[in-house]
Amino acid sequence: MPGVLEKRKRPTVGKSDEEEQSDVPDSSASKRARSVRDASSSPSSSQNHRRRPEDVHQPGSLVRVKLTNFVTYTSAEFHLGPSLNMIIGPNGTGKSTLVCAICLGLGWGPQYLGRAKEIGEFVKHGSNEAEIEIELAASGNRKNPIIRRRIQKEGNKTMFYINDVYKSQKEVKALAENFSIQINNLCQFLPQDRVVEFAKMDPIAMLGETLRAASSGQMVDWHDELKRLRTDEKVAEREQQNEQHHLKTLQAKQSSTREDVDRYQLRQGLVTKARDLEACRPFIHFEEIKAERARIQADIRTGEIELHRYESEAEPVRRAEAEMESDRARIQRVSVSRKHRLEVKKGAVDRFEKKIDNDQKGLSNLAAEINVEKQAEKQRRQDVRRLENEIVNLTQQHENNTVEYNPDSFRSRNADVRTRKSAAERKQAAHLNELTRIREDTVRITNDIHSKRQEKERLNSRSGQQDSILSNLSPDTHAAWIWLKANIDTLSLKDKVYGPPIIECSVPDPKFADAVEAMLRLGDLTALTCTNKEDAQKVQNKLVGKKDVGGLGLHHVTIRTVPLPRSSYSHPLTPEELANFGFEGWISDYIEGPDAVLAMLCDSVKIHATAYSARKMATEVYDALERNEKLQRWVAGNQVYAVTRRREYGISSTSINTFRKAKHFTGQPVATVEMTLLENAIKDLERDVVMRKDLHATKTREYNAAKLEAEEAEAERVKVQAEQDQLKKAHAAWEALPRKIATKRSDLAEIISQSGDTNNRTKAIRISYEDLAMSVARDTLSYAKEVTQLRALQESYLEAEIRLIEATSEVDGFKDDNRGIIEAIEQQKQALANLAAEKDAKTAEARRLNVRHLFGSVSDEVKVLISERKGVSMEDLDNEISAINSRLELMADGNPQAIKAYEDREREIQKVEQTLAGTAEKLERTRTRITEIREQWEPELDRIVSAISDGFAHNFNRIGCAGQVSVKKDEDFDQWAIQIEVSFRENEPLAVLNSHRQSGGERAVSTIFYLMALQGLARSPFRVVDEINQGMDPRNERMVHERMVDIACQENTSQYFLVTPKLLNDLKFHPKMKVHCIASGEYMPDSQTNLDFRSLAELAMRVRRGVAAA
Repeated sequence: MPGVLEKRKRPTVGKSDEEEQSDVPDSSASKRARSVRDASSSPSSSQNHRRRPEDVHQPGSLVRVKLTNFVTYTSAEFHLGPSLNMIIGPNGTGKSTLVCAICLGLGWGPQYLGRAKEIGEFVKHGSNEAEIEIELAASGNRKNPIIRRRIQKEGNKTMFYINDVYKSQKEVKALAENFSIQINNLCQFLPQDRVVEFAKMDPIAMLGETLRAASSGQMVDWHDELKRLRTDEKVAEREQQNEQHHLKTLQAKQSSTREDVDRYQLRQGLVTKARDLEACRPFIHFEEIKAERARIQADIRTGEIELHRYESEAEPVRRAEAEMESDRARIQRVSVSRKHRLEVKKGAVDRFEKKIDNDQKGLSNLAAEINVEKQAEKQRRQDVRRLENEIVNLTQQHENNTVEYNPDSFRSRNADVRTRKSAAERKQAAHLNELTRIREDTVRITNDIHSKRQEKERLNSRSGQQDSILSNLSPDTHAAWIWLKANIDTLSLKDKVYGPPIIECSVPDPKFADAVEAMLRLGDLTALTCTNKEDAQKVQNKLVGKKDVGGLGLHHVTIRTVPLPRSSYSHPLTPEELANFGFEGWISDYIEGPDAVLAMLCDSVKIHATAYSARKMATEVYDALERNEKLQRWVAGNQVYAVTRRREYGISSTSINTFRKAKHFTGQPVATVEMTLLENAIKDLERDVVMRKDLHATKTREYNAAKLEAEEAEAERVKVQAEQDQLKKAHAAWEALPRKIATKRSDLAEIISQSGDTNNRTKAIRISYEDLAMSVARDTLSYAKEVTQLRALQESYLEAEIRLIEATSEVDGFKDDNRGIIEAIEQQKQALANLAAEKDAKTAEARRLNVRHLFGSVSDEVKVLISERKGVSMEDLDNEISAINSRLELMADGNPQAIKAYEDREREIQKVEQTLAGTAEKLERTRTRITEIREQWEPELDRIVSAISDGFAHNFNRIGCAGQVSVKKDEDFDQWAIQIEVSFRENEPLAVLNSHRQSGGERAVSTIFYLMALQGLARSPFRVVDEINQGMDPRNERMVHERMVDIACQENTSQYFLVTPKLLNDLKFHPKMKVHCIASGEYMPDSQTNLDFRSLAELAMRVRRGVAAA
């Protein structure tokens, strides 16, 4: 067969480098060792390309990069040239890893790479710590600074050192920026994963990146300030327009409301005058009160003269009336005295009457007490007879009925009964414990029987067979899957987690099991599948994490994430093409399972892209398949074919492996030995159950006998105790009889004693009764005497009252005869009193007005009105106020809110005018500043872009095309942009570069030429471009490479890095170039430090010519 056929070191079909990287790392997997050596470090290279004197690194360029446990590198060191550095090697060998190391090692973060987000993800799998060491070229004769960054996977921690001195990340970035290194500028640093981002960069952003890369920081600051000033200018212009419009609106409103304001002010003048006149009212009222008070004083003097005349005429009558009043008063005093003595005597009579009544009641009570004593004496005689009889009966009972009680005999009988009962209870407890143990053993054995029967049924089922297979293949994975099924809810996952394919998948037709199983390695059969990357991380932390942090501490567990749905994996051949090659189907057609698990197998082992044929393959079919680049792996008969193609070298190799019979997807019943062991164990356990049931029946009978014996002993104990209690009670009653007899005799003596006292008490009561009866008789005689005296006093009081009535009648008759003169005097007095009260009221009213205090608080206008209106009455004042109010009624009230709004607008107009003046001043300052900066910035920008355009056009002219770069200017500085125009065809006008007009290769050429045009202007000490030539046709790639070599290898230019997986033949070479070849894979020599690239190149040429085999 054509091509090179080599036997793989591993028995199963290997995966390409890209396929290897798609899996979630297995904790038990090991990485291929990688070896990196510069092409220039080989003997031939070192002889032909010695360092020339002018090959000196520019300050800030990279001299050396050393990596330890970083991504795919265990240990690697790059010695970099000062001009163009070509980094070449197949995909997946670690070229872009160097780019990542430059970015991270100089202090920038992963976000500028477009790859992993966490710094800890850059640590090589299986290692805890990675290290990047970068040596930068220093200026002058200074020592080169060496920056070292140490990365710890756990906790995503990182540490920086400069010349072995610990520094912060900020200090490291400051050192890099001092050398004008701009990792965050895509015009300087363009990693592989951000090439698309650069190609999509809009022209506005391109201008900013260009300024940062090709000019001083002042130009960038000027640009930012111009954008800010233009924004401020637009804001100020909008504010000015808004304020001017607002001012015009306010002025128009003021003009329309001025007449209404004048009318309102006239009305307000009348309102003010009416208010001032009202303020004059207290002063005019005070003057009126003063005049009225003087008049009242004159009337009082006249009334006093008239009263004096009346009193002179009535003097004799007054003397006669006074004598009569004196007699009547004397008689009234006698009447009052007699009435008092009558009431005193009446009180004494009442007291005698009350005392006699109380004594009568006392006599009744004493008679009742005598009757009570007689009844009590009769009862005591009956009690004496009863007690004597009881004493006789108790004495006979004590003497004749003696009770004997011996407690020792009962203690002996009780001890014997308790001993027999305790023995029976011990036997009963022992039998009960034995019965309990037998029952527990029986339940345990029954459960064991049930478990083994379930195990037997499970072994007979497919799921049980597969579960048993998983347990044998990977005990850790089996334990992990069992835990997940029971505890999956505790992890709070977003999507479902699927079990290993050996559990989830099946091969319905056993004849395909050999081919399907040949595609799957142990890690594929036992891999858990997650559909979400965060879920995969949670599951891995739980299953593989250490136990002290909450993990299960499992080791051999593989977890994979499905990158795409099952529908995304399409077959490389159409059904017609598949049939033409003699294939029956794809491996994915013969295995069933969840879509996510099948998608995982498609991604990891390409079951969707592996064709199947049950027949062995003919040579001509094999030749046709090898020429067909769509199919890379297939199964024919019992062999697996895998083709590895190197398009860049035009060679391919095929590995052929014979696979064994399937062991896991066979669908055969479980091994007979295991089933036989289970059946024998079940029979032995069943015999144990029968034996324990017989033993349980025997022990039950023994337990019942011991229980009956204990019950009989207890019954006898109760009987003895009852007999003892009865005899003990009777003995106690007999011993208590003497005490009862003594108590009865004591009661009898007490009753006899009480009978002796009864006569004494009865005699004392009778004496009291007789004494009280004598007192009642004496009080009755005194009561009769007091009543006689009361009657005499009552007759004397009635006589005095009659004489008082007669004297009062005489006085009243005399007054009636002289009533006229008396009434005239009283009327005159009343009139004088009324006048005095009226005078006092006027005085008080005048004081309440408090005109002195009010006069000091009123306005000058009110004081003028008061002086003008002296002598004016209140009536005149009311008329004047009424006239003003009448005029006000004829005028509209007006709107106070409108007047307030008019005044507020007047103030707001002043405020707006001040604001407009400030805005105009601010706008003038902003425009002046814009002019000052633009006069410096724009010419320099035109110069820079012109220089870039010259270089850009020159590059295009060298490849027979046309191109130019210009600045698209706009009124707003944030819209200024780089405009690239290109023409790739003869007689075709220049067109703006975009994705609609030019192809992807043309855009790639334009991009790299633009970057080259920046080379002469660049402030950066180095540039990195990763795989920019991908997508170019050979012609463009060759022309671009030639221009890149010419520009990058000029004198005193910055360092250049070009990373690419492939190169064309016969490309231009310059002595200042340095080529770094990276090799890795399964065909690396055992000694990974001696790679002779010359011999490898010669071997490749011989293989290509078909004159040698590996």
